[in-house]
Amino acid sequence: MAAPGSSFRAPRRSKAVGALRILRMKWGHLRRGSPEPAPVGRPDYYSRELSPALFVRDAAILPQRTFLAADHREPAAVDLGRECFSTYGVYPLNFSFPQPEMMPSSLANRPHFLSSTIPGEPFSFDSWDDYLLEYQSSYFALSTKKGGWDTFRHLEILFSGTIPLIPRLAKANAFSLAHLPKRALMTVMEQLLAEGPAIPDDHTRAFFADFASQSLSSRAMASYVVEAAGIRGSRIMYLDHGLAARTDYLSAFTLIGLRQLLGETIIPGFEVDYLLDDFSGNTHRLYGRGFGYTKVLPARLRSPDSLDPAEADTVAGQADLLALAESCDCIVVGNYDGNRERVSALVNAGIPEARFVCILGSDLIPDRSMLAQIRKGKMTFFVREFPGI
Repeated sequence: MAAPGSSFRAPRRSKAVGALRILRMKWGHLRRGSPEPAPVGRPDYYSRELSPALFVRDAAILPQRTFLAADHREPAAVDLGRECFSTYGVYPLNFSFPQPEMMPSSLANRPHFLSSTIPGEPFSFDSWDDYLLEYQSSYFALSTKKGGWDTFRHLEILFSGTIPLIPRLAKANAFSLAHLPKRALMTVMEQLLAEGPAIPDDHTRAFFADFASQSLSSRAMASYVVEAAGIRGSRIMYLDHGLAARTDYLSAFTLIGLRQLLGETIIPGFEVDYLLDDFSGNTHRLYGRGFGYTKVLPARLRSPDSLDPAEADTVAGQADLLALAESCDCIVVGNYDGNRERVSALVNAGIPEARFVCILGSDLIPDRSMLAQIRKGKMTFFVREFPGI
């Protein structure tokens, strides 16, 4: 434990990581044949990663194929997490789906082979239900790496009962998208490229639907976090000051899952009103139009112990946060980069490092210096992105 008044040195990203990211982005632009850092003026920016032979719309003209063996299995998330911790000193964590009940209940035939919703191309859906209906009308949908490998689109596709096609996935780090059924996804892609378009049989479709329902819901992801980090106690604080005003996907999904799993045991340091079902604001002003994560938790979970985010930087607000942290058995930091100074202040005030479970949810990968600092400390870290193409 750091003594009060001592200086806690928080793990920091080196300046070199920004330069490396720019170089990786430029290499990605060369591979795609575009100088733009984003698909500005290039509606084909991401679609060019998929073989033209797979841009087939009519499913009725295609044969049916069994893509996966009857005994196909994927590595257990906890086993992968332990392997990742042994390699990097951190655990992998990915986006999750807050509303698994939206998975279609039957394996009805679909009219389309490939969804018309393409990454990077504009769409005009005002309703998330309408957006998902397009995926639900297709057997496959394109989903690409953007800023990082992890994207909510993968889950929107899977929970539509559809199979995402993710180009270059075989070249990703072993721990990138650790929670997705990567072996099955790569097997499907390899067969489509080698043998041509076909619609998946019921066994293949059921495998992906079952895997998503059992492993990729926010509740299931929270269960993994609790097991991997050894979280326990009757009061667990969730710390992410910025989340109350702006969306961070990984932090929001993790908070949702923990509250679905542990209920009132989870105490947000600062309540996130737009996650509760009595929110009356305009959800379309939030990131991604609020699709998928707003108003998914019952208002009864609103915590009376949560603090006013507007007072967080006042002397009184800092004292209140310390008092709340002292009353909790564990502190989950939903966005470590955005709350680094608050974490440092709490540790310097005497909160043991071992109580902190921190999430690095950025597209930026932790550099070697940061990973070395993490290994030296007593905090548990979960990371979203890892080195790779």
